Amino acid sequence: MNAPRQGLFASLLIISFALQAFLLVLATTYQLKENRANQGQLMTSQLVADGLQEMSPPNTVSLALIANRYSSNPSVASIRILGMNNDVLATSGLQQTRTGEVFSRDALQNEKKVGRVEITLVKPSIGEILRTEWLAIVLSFFLHVILWLAYRVIARPSRTEYIQRIQHEMQLKNEIQSLTEALEQEKQKNIELVTQQDMPKSKVFNAEQVLDNTQAKDLNKSQIALNIQFYDPKQLLNSVSQSVATSHFNLCQIFLNKSIALCAQHYQIPTSTISIEEEFNAQGATICITTDKPKAATCLLMISTVFQLLSEVLYKRYREEKRFVLQTRCGISNAVDEMQLEAPQAASRLCQLLSAKESAVHLDHAMLKSVNDCYQLVALPSPTNVLTRHAFMINGMNTPCAVIAQKLRTEILKGKKTTT
Repeated sequence: MNAPRQGLFASLLIISFALQAFLLVLATTYQLKENRANQGQLMTSQLVADGLQEMSPPNTVSLALIANRYSSNPSVASIRILGMNNDVLATSGLQQTRTGEVFSRDALQNEKKVGRVEITLVKPSIGEILRTEWLAIVLSFFLHVILWLAYRVIARPSRTEYIQRIQHEMQLKNEIQSLTEALEQEKQKNIELVTQQDMPKSKVFNAEQVLDNTQAKDLNKSQIALNIQFYDPKQLLNSVSQSVATSHFNLCQIFLNKSIALCAQHYQIPTSTISIEEEFNAQGATICITTDKPKAATCLLMISTVFQLLSEVLYKRYREEKRFVLQTRCGISNAVDEMQLEAPQAASRLCQLLSAKESAVHLDHAMLKSVNDCYQLVALPSPTNVLTRHAFMINGMNTPCAVIAQKLRTEILKGKKTTT
């Protein structure tokens, strides 16, 4: 049981140690520079005072002895005493070849220049500074090591938390496994249904409940449509094989089918009023519901909500397993006569304006009033036409509807079968 994000915390500690060492060297360099400036001014003043009487007339022996006395200081690289014509009277220093900071001062006698002294003080290198500050750097290193060890102990999850995480991962894995098995069963059931009824390429929900698309059109009733599209800004669908994409489409279709069945049962709406206009493909899926039932719009929004919850479970699980998966978005709309758009076309166009996990609705006043009690609606930003001016984003739902959606989601993930 490792602590979370150990690598990130270790990187932060490394950066902190490097920054602390840099600031320590920087502060030491600045302090040494200040001390060197004070020392250089003081030593030149004293050297001028001690050697002034020996410069006029020049006494090179005495000046050499004075220079040697000052050069015994380890911070002094070299000393030069010059006459009034800049001729060298005396030199001294144990490190005359070493560069450093030069301090000079004129020797004045009765306000007349009789000479000049120059003292070069050693300027320590970065290596020398590090050697003087090695103890502080080592202590800082051990402090960061202690912080690293403490983080591993403190941030490590408890046994209970670790077990809960493992159980959650196993639960998600079992849910995806059950959905995959359901996919295979659904495929087999569709094959048997097509064989029995001899209706190739027909789009049915199941053998007992689904209304054929052609029959739905013949009813010539008002409809509202739910369009579900994949949110794929990086065009990942174009980079995967057809078999991988088809498998993902089929799994999403199972989610949608089960969402339709449970939501229709909950709102006591016959599934014959719901038709699948387009099954899942690269462009998404579309279903329609006739509006002759009082709760038709509420049922369609619940189908959208439950499907979005299932899609998010699938997205999180497949992302953990590094498998192909896409997030979805939903648009619900009735026909828009002003733009000559039927309900499926309007829902598709509305869906294209959304991002991942977002949903939007465009309904007439009566249906909008019926769903407004359950869902929190906000106006669509930056409307450009009749469709977007009268459309609303779904920004939340009340507690009873949220409980229902979570319950239906859980039933689908647990593989419970619905009754007709």
